[in-house]
Amino acid sequence: MSRGTVTAKQILGGACLLALVGGVLAVGFLSVDGTEEPMPQQIGANASERYAAVEGLNATRITINREGDEVNRSVYRVAMRPGTDRFRERLLYGPRHRHNLTVSNGSVMWWQNRTSGAVERLGLSNPDISRERTEGEEIERLFGRLNVTDGTDRTAATPTPGINPLPAVPQSGGAPEGQTGERPAAVGNAAFAVSYNGTDTIDGRPVYVLKVVPRNESLVGGFQQTLWVDTEWFFPLKRHSEWHSNGVQHAKTVVYENVTFNPGLDESVFRFDPSANVSVELEDTPRRDFYASTPALRRVTNVSVPTPDLPPSFQLQFASKTESPRITSLGLKYVNASTEISVSKVAGLFYPPTPDRSTEVAGQRANVSVGYTTYVSWSCDGYQYQVSGKAVSPKLLIEVARSVGCE
Repeated sequence: MSRGTVTAKQILGGACLLALVGGVLAVGFLSVDGTEEPMPQQIGANASERYAAVEGLNATRITINREGDEVNRSVYRVAMRPGTDRFRERLLYGPRHRHNLTVSNGSVMWWQNRTSGAVERLGLSNPDISRERTEGEEIERLFGRLNVTDGTDRTAATPTPGINPLPAVPQSGGAPEGQTGERPAAVGNAAFAVSYNGTDTIDGRPVYVLKVVPRNESLVGGFQQTLWVDTEWFFPLKRHSEWHSNGVQHAKTVVYENVTFNPGLDESVFRFDPSANVSVELEDTPRRDFYASTPALRRVTNVSVPTPDLPPSFQLQFASKTESPRITSLGLKYVNASTEISVSKVAGLFYPPTPDRSTEVAGQRANVSVGYTTYVSWSCDGYQYQVSGKAVSPKLLIEVARSVGCE
């Protein structure tokens, strides 16, 4: 069991991950005179190794969020250890931001109010029961799927199906939505394709350009994404994502400039020591405990734990119990090679997303909100239930919801 509250990624939502599948193929050949030529090197074959070698970076991060006609821009100077919850970021520009400094050492996050100087503190945790790949592994799988070698033409290529992006959308922007009606029974890697669009430069650094596009726009709210991946360290120096939600077009662009890789960051960079005369507020967040199995969760709760019926490719990633004065919630998260499905049962405050249509689950009306992340929500006997999935067809999620019923 692992105890805690929430992760830095859950709070900031600042990183955009890819869940990708693919293989590796390298072909050698002989020249006409019989001399053995060097075997072409597959680009990205060692992406995860190179990414993992980044012990830290300093950079200026520019984020532009578009919601319809409204555009918000923020600029931070950041120091971070990629792939961890260790970072320090100071606001350089951002009229709508309340805090001018955020620091996380992986266990505690601190915010400093830009006006009053007051400090807020929040405990962090990660479930140590995880099958999630690192970003470097995901990027390597993407290049493996493309099978691009050093000799590949640098012009745009035909999209290769079989990948599944996980976008980092603005928390206020909602999930991308599709149109109502039945969808093909696509799950994860059937929903997106990827193409190699050659090379470019970001702030003077050479990058590989990859584009992720939907194979069925109505299934994922027209979500598409372009990545500019550093050719040396395979860290994405730029991400641009677009989608629509509730009839509004959204876009998010994140760019890293003035980047220095491996500057020799000391752990003291990720510590924050407020002055003695500064007030510190401890955030009142729910306690969340993680478990490796549903039997382990059942042993610590009097609430019945759902037993959903999922396709055999899905495995339980973790079970969880969340408690606060206003809420008690049980959660189950399942993953396969390319996507995820979550099941929750809540007593207390619950805010389901705006529905696109309705269906029936266990004799109860269930609301279906369709998008890149699709939700099925219903109520039974004082509990709120929800089944959600990323790039998963509503048809499958409704089947899973019906297998849960009012359990």
